[in-house]
Amino acid sequence: MMIRILAFLVFSLAAELVSAQKVSLNLARETYFGMSADECNGLKLSNDFGENPPKDALLLAYYGAATAAAPACLGNPAKKISYFRRGKQAITEATLLQPQNFEIRFLRFATQSKTPSFLGYNQDIENDKRFLLANLKKGRETVSNDRIFNKMTDFIAKSGQLTKNELEILKRENRISEN
Repeated sequence: MMIRILAFLVFSLAAELVSAQKVSLNLARETYFGMSADECNGLKLSNDFGENPPKDALLLAYYGAATAAAPACLGNPAKKISYFRRGKQAITEATLLQPQNFEIRFLRFATQSKTPSFLGYNQDIENDKRFLLANLKKGRETVSNDRIFNKMTDFIAKSGQLTKNELEILKRENRISEN
């Protein structure tokens, strides 16, 4: 009996470690940015992370952004609110852990830009926008994946949050298309 209990505990811990490690940064990025083609990628990525949010700040931000976007694919209103709140909390925690991280600030900006105003989650848009525009060069270096970085800057450009002058700065600094 004791061996069965011990075996169960070892198996449970191993399963938890495997599920916590199965989402790499590349998978998180690809799935998150795949939401433009399939909005249910948010729910998929949130579920891929499993029951426990990741400890890494950047992965925590991806978990949060995906979880906050997941309600688009849920029917139950209580689940929608639960997912959104959980996602919002994870993004907040990630931002507190690494407030100068370009990618984390982008994820908060993107989430708040897409969140309906009646949910009241838009208080950091202007601050994040200023941070992102001021740190484009550093952001390109830290993201280190040009395709993903260009998806970020394209989103910023198309977010509807930039003034004409800010859009010109972004284009000049990053040479992005007007599409």
